[in-house]
Amino acid sequence: MNQEQRELEQTLCHLLGGPLPEHATEHINQALQVAGLLEQRGFEFRLLDARPKDPEATLWKALFSKGDRLFQCEHSDAALAVCTAAARALAR
Repeated sequence: MNQEQRELEQTLCHLLGGPLPEHATEHINQALQVAGLLEQRGFEFRLLDARPKDPEATLWKALFSKGDRLFQCEHSDAALAVCTAAARALAR
């Protein structure tokens, strides 16, 4: 885990007020559990392949919305996209 991931996990722990699924910023299955925690708080969630026709590149777009507010992040790593968008949504 790199420094960016550690800081993001610390931020999410603080914003959520409790522990995260282990390795949430490293593995998509755990990141999706974080998304589930936000859905329990009334957020809607979507994860999209931002480059579905490009077999050479990977870009994920994670989106959280609540009411008319949208929080998103694009990243080549799906787990980081989800967790970063989650942090942005919670920090609103």
